[in-house]
Amino acid sequence: MYESGLMDSEKQAIDLASQLPPDGRRLAWMSPLHSSPVHPLDDEDLLQEILLRLPPQPSSLTRASLVCPRWHCILSDPKFIKRFRRHHRKPALLGFFFSETGFPTVFKPALGPPDRIPAERFSLPKNRFYASQHFLGCRHGLIVLTNLHLREIIVWDPLSGQQHRVAFPPGLDDNKVMYWHAELLCADAEDGHVHGDCFSSPFKLVAIWVVRCTQAFACLYESATGVWGDTVFTEVTNQIYNYSMRPGVLTGNALCWLLSGGDVLAFCLQSQSLRVMNKPLGIKYTSGSIQLLRTEDSGLGLAYLSELTIQLWERKSNFYGVTGWVLLQKAIQLQEVFPQGMFSERKRVHITGYAEETNMIVLSVLRDDFMLQVDTMEIKHIQQRKGDGFTFPYANFYVPGMEVAGGDIGDENLDVLDELMHYLGVPAHLDVDEF
Repeated sequence: MYESGLMDSEKQAIDLASQLPPDGRRLAWMSPLHSSPVHPLDDEDLLQEILLRLPPQPSSLTRASLVCPRWHCILSDPKFIKRFRRHHRKPALLGFFFSETGFPTVFKPALGPPDRIPAERFSLPKNRFYASQHFLGCRHGLIVLTNLHLREIIVWDPLSGQQHRVAFPPGLDDNKVMYWHAELLCADAEDGHVHGDCFSSPFKLVAIWVVRCTQAFACLYESATGVWGDTVFTEVTNQIYNYSMRPGVLTGNALCWLLSGGDVLAFCLQSQSLRVMNKPLGIKYTSGSIQLLRTEDSGLGLAYLSELTIQLWERKSNFYGVTGWVLLQKAIQLQEVFPQGMFSERKRVHITGYAEETNMIVLSVLRDDFMLQVDTMEIKHIQQRKGDGFTFPYANFYVPGMEVAGGDIGDENLDVLDELMHYLGVPAHLDVDEF
């Protein structure tokens, strides 16, 4: 079950243990410092290296912790959980938040049993102004909401339920604001933001807004200081009157948003400056036709949906050091990746979501949502939606509470032990209590 979830480079410690010679009914090896045989699983360091290779699915550590008290002690240690996140780096896709016009934002699990998370586990926090609460986006395991009635931005951790409320920055209350958005990122970039609890470290919040479709403003909030910085602005053109804005994309040291006319608004986190990049030539902006991407090297890319073809663009520097848009040779023909007969009748496709960590685009065809992996061009049906809206993929390292401190393993958890024993070459009849 777990073998497919392990990378070749992740099996080194396990392979080392599996190559050790068996001693009758169990593996044993001779320590250079001891004359008596030592069981591989008696080696605390080796056991931890093996357990680190469990897949980063929600049930992995919890189920393995039921094997015996010793394993539970290791797997429930916060230091081990931190190492586990650092080792895997990329968290599992837990599900999707659907923000649909006229309906409350809801969570839909993406995993099957035993990793499936109940939808109510990630229900949005309620307040007496619930109808005024809007979902803006998610990054690094945290959610950004806004309460328009209270004029505040809410940073919410769905795993712990913690909230951090920030009043709107000066200027965002202007009634001339046409549309706006806010993005969050963890300020602690250690280990690629995989420490799993961004509230334990400072975070940054960037609010942007467009006034009269002619000027764009931005302001940076840092939780370490608890105050908004200076507001910066730049002129914008070719804007279309719009009440909504798509979530931004973090590329290197900049946050980038798609403006309503197709151009790109970029905020540099280091210099706290704002600038506009024109869209590629020949692109005609329509709602749901353009999605900003993060490239493999953390650069800025763009997906342009025209009819049933997705063109891929990337910002690159030429021989003279001039940076501009370059059309990549790779194009995605949707008729080739969607189920056969999907477009037997003319159906319009919209881009309605994006996950920057996995480079996955959400496509909507009528009332059906699909997720398309850009790199592999694999496609999967997500759900049927009720109305128009946006889809927010949510990924995180989720380890449910491990209340059972060992004891009876239970039949449903024997496969966890069996898989690890298989990798080690330990006979299946070996008594767990010997660990």
